[in-house]
Amino acid sequence: MEGEAFAVLRGEVDLLGRLLGEAIRAVSGERLYALVEEVRHLARARRQGEEGVGEALLARVEGLSLEEAEALVRAFTHYFHLVNLAEERHRVRVNRLRARAETPESPRPEGFLALAKALRERGLSLEEAEAHLNRLELYLTFTAHPTETRRRTLRNHLERLQEEMEAGDPGRLLARVVLLYATEEVRKARPTVEDEIKGGLYYLPTTLWQAVPRVVAGLEAALERVYGRRPRLRSPVRFRSWMGGDRDGNPFVTPEVTAFAARYARQVAREKFLEELAGLVRDLSLSEAKVPASWEVRQGGEGVERFPGEPYRRFFARLYTRLAQGEATTEELARALKVAEAGLALVGLGRVAESFLRPLEVRLSAFGLELAPLDLREEASRLLEAASELLAVGGIHPGFLALPEEAQEALLTEELKTARPLLPVGQEPEGEALRVALGALRAWSDPGGHVVSMTHRPRDLLAVFLLAREVGLYRPGQPLPFDVVPLFETLEDLRRAPGVLRRLLQNPVFLAHARGRGGVEVMIGYSDSNKDAGFLMANLALYEAQEALARVGEEAGLPVHFFHGRGTSTARGGGPAGRAIASLPPRSVGRRLRLTEQGEALADRYAHPELAVRHLEQLLYHFALAALGEGREPEAPWREALGRAGEESMARYRALLGEEGFFPFFEALTPIREIGELPIASRPVYRHGRVRDIRDLRAIPWVMAWTQVRLLLPGWYGLSALEVLPLDLLRRMYRGWPFFATTLESAAMALAKADLGVARLYLRLVPEALHPLFHRIAEEYAKTVALLEAVFQAPLLHNQQTLARQTALRNPYVDPIHFLQVELLRRYRAPGGQEDEGLRKALLLSLLGVAAGLRNAG
Repeated sequence: MEGEAFAVLRGEVDLLGRLLGEAIRAVSGERLYALVEEVRHLARARRQGEEGVGEALLARVEGLSLEEAEALVRAFTHYFHLVNLAEERHRVRVNRLRARAETPESPRPEGFLALAKALRERGLSLEEAEAHLNRLELYLTFTAHPTETRRRTLRNHLERLQEEMEAGDPGRLLARVVLLYATEEVRKARPTVEDEIKGGLYYLPTTLWQAVPRVVAGLEAALERVYGRRPRLRSPVRFRSWMGGDRDGNPFVTPEVTAFAARYARQVAREKFLEELAGLVRDLSLSEAKVPASWEVRQGGEGVERFPGEPYRRFFARLYTRLAQGEATTEELARALKVAEAGLALVGLGRVAESFLRPLEVRLSAFGLELAPLDLREEASRLLEAASELLAVGGIHPGFLALPEEAQEALLTEELKTARPLLPVGQEPEGEALRVALGALRAWSDPGGHVVSMTHRPRDLLAVFLLAREVGLYRPGQPLPFDVVPLFETLEDLRRAPGVLRRLLQNPVFLAHARGRGGVEVMIGYSDSNKDAGFLMANLALYEAQEALARVGEEAGLPVHFFHGRGTSTARGGGPAGRAIASLPPRSVGRRLRLTEQGEALADRYAHPELAVRHLEQLLYHFALAALGEGREPEAPWREALGRAGEESMARYRALLGEEGFFPFFEALTPIREIGELPIASRPVYRHGRVRDIRDLRAIPWVMAWTQVRLLLPGWYGLSALEVLPLDLLRRMYRGWPFFATTLESAAMALAKADLGVARLYLRLVPEALHPLFHRIAEEYAKTVALLEAVFQAPLLHNQQTLARQTALRNPYVDPIHFLQVELLRRYRAPGGQEDEGLRKALLLSLLGVAAGLRNAG
């Protein structure tokens, strides 16, 4: 059956390719169409190994006019937008086939039926399974990052194209492809944070609004099939947002923007719930003459003059009015739904309640009227700067930042015993750090958590309490109304994290807060740890930090809830999220888990309701089983061996970055400087605005730059250090330690997407004296591939056949964009190139094209 589905995929790709060809002819003419076909055939012949074709393609590209080069990039980029759409449709078809074929005896992997079966096999009764699932809280946190490279206008055309393919009208289908092709891909201006908020939250009131009730219904139905009785579950999925609250390194996230973010999310949620209530007013036309209503329902509709004799309509009409006027709360809506459900059940109409009220109840538990509560994030040094000014203005201490760290912690702890504000009434802060910090807290309605990036010491978090007290959010001995979340990112910070948490939980201010909040949330960063220590050492440090932090929580009698700051690329913790959860340290996953969702992952996972359901299904399968607290500890020799290999891996990685000329090599080989000019995100690529410093370069553009040249170095470099361990030991670790297996398979994905043949094209941009650095990377690549295949005793993608097939199919079409990008970079970096706006546009378009072709660009 799946073979037939793949044949349909090939048919749709061919159809969309032909339609794109017609669109090119119609908009750009026969001459460009012929050029596209010529370059396509050359690229395919090169991939098939025909001698001399690569040089011919290079010469052809060098001779192109700027207009021809840009048009070619556009054509191949649009091809990938269409291929991505076809692949999404293919995934939907395969999901449907597998869902129809599964039985309780043979459930599909990572599905609800498989989860229900696993819970029963572990001896849980239905009541225990229901209680366990109702305790789970999976928070998906949407963040704005420059890897979702498509304009919202393009996304709209692709969504409409999806509808046209369902309708099957050839004329409309061609018209939509023409509109897509004739649309500008590159934004005219860099998006504002407000743009990112609107774009990033897009999937919540659309596909996820449809998906979440289906997730809960699917989980309930699976338990019913296995246990024989249907339970009642609340949504285990919740949502948060960083967009409009993440100030770390982004000067455009002002207090005004923070206020807009919460206001916009509430507005979207209110409109969706009003739409739902209007539907209930329309549909629940039950006549009291035929179906008696409970006293509570009749009482709830008092004052509504419309709909005489139709109590349910009046009940929800009154609720609609209260919500429209801003008077109703999430809790009031939830209570009203229970009243209506009980009334219908009382007269035997439970099926009506299940069909019409239950989905709204689930949406209310998942989204609330806030849609996605907003997190604040700020760097610790900025918070300390704000606290220092506040303490000086209040006459507490004039030189807080000059004090030793222990003295700073003691001073803050003592000061937080009182409820007094420090800023004189009517006085505005003079320093920007304090003005912004207090302004953000005042503007912060519907708060999620306050994340402190670059947390080094307990005083970093206590500064948040001092600032919160100033705006009336903190009283001594009481918890704050939001979590204060340390973010540990670098290797040093990860190693120091258990000691920092232990000291925090010994601090009376933070301990009272943690107890009041029912635990402590800790965020661990996958991006900066990788950039700091390399792939293997970063993954090991993250694993060990989670183990140690969980133990600290156990010692204090408080759960530690982990917030995983994962990206989309393997270098930043990407890859299949469910498998990543399964590989976490045993007993480190409690009832609550947070994950970031960012970049093109949002479109990849949530562009279609069925894809969203399947993604959430896989996450919940692994989360629910991990939260049971099972799992086998790795053997002690394995841990010790990997520790030695990790240190050697870090040494090799840091030696490369420390090599003389490495940063000029990186700048010349990759389009890192040009990525900084790409108008796809509001955040600068350097954390503090400095240049020519890898330490200050943000992890996302670091990864994106290596991806553009098909080396994907952050996702594998240094892994060859595993050669210091016996091969037989590595094979046993791979078979018996889920964390180790996932780490190697993530690296295998990066290695498989890398392409040294393409990467060598970019050497034309690098001074010859720096070429030995490339050869060193190439040698490491070959060594790492051979080592992993020896451990797997199979090809790199032996258990990821879909990715292997996609990569092979895509390469001939990504190659032309790489050839064009190299030539455009050469022209752009030549004297006067940066003043050519047309050249800049074509170059930026090539960056978008590679991202579309590879999908997880950063």
